[in-house]
Amino acid sequence: MTPFSSPASHFARWATAAYLSAGLLGANQLLWGFYGLGAPAVLDFPVAVTVIGAAVGVFAIALLIFGIVMTWFSIRARTATAQPAEPPHETGAHVDETTTHDVPENTTLERRTRLLIGVATVVAMITIVVIGIINIYVWNPLAKVPELSLDEIYAAMDAAGELQAEVFSWIWAIFWPLAAVVFAAITTSQIFANIISLRGMLVASLALLSTAIFFQWFAGFSMGMGLADTFAIGGGDASSPGMLLGIFGQLCIVAALFLAITPKRTNAGRLPEQTTRVVTN
Repeated sequence: MTPFSSPASHFARWATAAYLSAGLLGANQLLWGFYGLGAPAVLDFPVAVTVIGAAVGVFAIALLIFGIVMTWFSIRARTATAQPAEPPHETGAHVDETTTHDVPENTTLERRTRLLIGVATVVAMITIVVIGIINIYVWNPLAKVPELSLDEIYAAMDAAGELQAEVFSWIWAIFWPLAAVVFAAITTSQIFANIISLRGMLVASLALLSTAIFFQWFAGFSMGMGLADTFAIGGGDASSPGMLLGIFGQLCIVAALFLAITPKRTNAGRLPEQTTRVVTN
């Protein structure tokens, strides 16, 4: 069985992260009709969205190729490890084993870094919510019914009885910033510092932001249905900010996957605790 920390395992972990990320990005490309490029578009995509969507598609292909290369390296490394090694030559040397310990990480710096990640998560979440709410009530209606002004759109919806209490958007707009504040409060506490690493905190932060963006459809469900019923159009986002926010959420989860799966880099291959072998003749 290949050790989890072996070179073959390290390459395999890079390949796994690449395959999962390529699959996720590829699935979103299919879901959104390649953002209007190379496939019949369900929506009339803005040029900026099509260009950025195409770039993300190219990135997905690059990740797939990278995964294949890492798989080949993993197989090659495992084959090399499986070859029997030559038995060590016996000598009259004396082996003295001593254990050395690395200097502990600067706790003050770590606390500041955790605080920075926590504050950045809260600020990013508030920005996401602000963009999401403006997109639901301003940008998306104008993009879906471009021939009317915003006041005319709301007047038509009101006349059709499609303006209802927006409970879902309020839940989404309140829940996720509070979740980010709770996340920052817990992960920056000294007790929690012994449970999750800085890398794990980054993974959780990116996953939290991506999940909030994913559930933007929940916030805009009522408004989207109201627009669809009033003007006999399809649901979903049609504005650049909403679509670009969705793409940003995809990239956040890809970054989280790579941080969570790929092996952690060490200082010149050293572990926090090492055994030093001193050979004397």
